[in-house]
Amino acid sequence: MDFMLGGAAACAACLFTNPFDVIKTRQQLQGELSKAKPGGPNPYKSVFTSIRTIVKSEGIRGLQKGLPSAMLFQFIMNATSNNNFLSQRLGIYEHMEKMGWTKDRGEHHSPFRIVVMGGMCGMIGSGIGAPFYLVKTQIQAMSKGDSAVGTQHSHRGTMDAFRTIIREGGLKGLWRGASGIMCRTAVGSASQLATFIEIKDFCHKYENSVFLTSSCASVVSGCCMVLSMTPLDVISTRLFNQAVDEKGRGVLYKNIFDCLIKTFKAEGFTGLYKGTMPNFYRAGPHTILHLTFWDLFKEWLSPYLSNPSPPN
Repeated sequence: MDFMLGGAAACAACLFTNPFDVIKTRQQLQGELSKAKPGGPNPYKSVFTSIRTIVKSEGIRGLQKGLPSAMLFQFIMNATSNNNFLSQRLGIYEHMEKMGWTKDRGEHHSPFRIVVMGGMCGMIGSGIGAPFYLVKTQIQAMSKGDSAVGTQHSHRGTMDAFRTIIREGGLKGLWRGASGIMCRTAVGSASQLATFIEIKDFCHKYENSVFLTSSCASVVSGCCMVLSMTPLDVISTRLFNQAVDEKGRGVLYKNIFDCLIKTFKAEGFTGLYKGTMPNFYRAGPHTILHLTFWDLFKEWLSPYLSNPSPPN
């Protein structure tokens, strides 16, 4: 049940924040490996410009591109199957807490242990869910005319994207670029969970409301997460979206380090922080909704979880 609650909370949050994920993806691919020309076209200059560009060329539905695969990624990364042999982020983290692995001998939360355990959970979950993030990224990048950025794929939907990727690179092609998302999520999970737990523990000393303490902790943890993982987020997006050759290998980047070096050389330090603002707009509400839903779901279902049968 811990696993399912984590996945359900992530899906609920994703439904509201996916439009900012679409914008973030477009901004991270804009001007890929090239210096921006002064006065040139910039359809994704800001969050509001991006919204106008997407709605104008693709309609309001364009803001929810990649939603099915995005929700599946969030669920897989934060939940598990009923067989309990897959370990995901918030579900397995909850079990680590119950086993005392995140606390010191004084039964207090240990920041170091939280960072390590949070990072491990993030890597496991994102490694398993990488194929869905790959499909999400490629579908979100698909645009039209002057608003097209990065490599343009021709997927007709989520299932068609899976078929195309497998046909081009086999089953292993579904995990092409997975190293980037695993590093990204490890850093993001570690910083997010560490700050969330610490701030929530602090707030509980002065406020008993689950909603208020979770919301306050979520805002702080979301900011820390974005600042720490955005460079790796840019790299992940580009690794996943690049075209492949006849052998199923990426044509632009060999690996995470090659992408980092090429991006820095061509676009400078700011190139590694493309999409930061939509990432803030996405991560802030997503973290608030996700972790707040997580806490609220646990509170709402506690009578059912603690009793063999539902109360009358």
